[in-house]
Amino acid sequence: AAGATRVLTMDLHAGQIQGFFDIPLDQLVGVPILAEYFRKIDLKDPIVVSPDVGGVTRARDLASRMETSIAIIDKRRPRPNE
Repeated sequence: AAGATRVLTMDLHAGQIQGFFDIPLDQLVGVPILAEYFRKIDLKDPIVVSPDVGGVTRARDLASRMETSIAIIDKRRPRPNE
């Protein structure tokens, strides 16, 4: 409707989102760039933290590339979307 012919995204929350578009969608992934940057600035004993179970795969990938540890937060909500 707005005349877009292609969509560019960064780190989609869920890959299934791509299916909602009827035009080409390109997804950029930030993990390789972040890992290189964090290695370059030489952090002392960094830990990659995932804010919830949904982010674990991405956090593991980043931690692996940085050769460091991972922590996962056990986020609980009183009700959905709160």
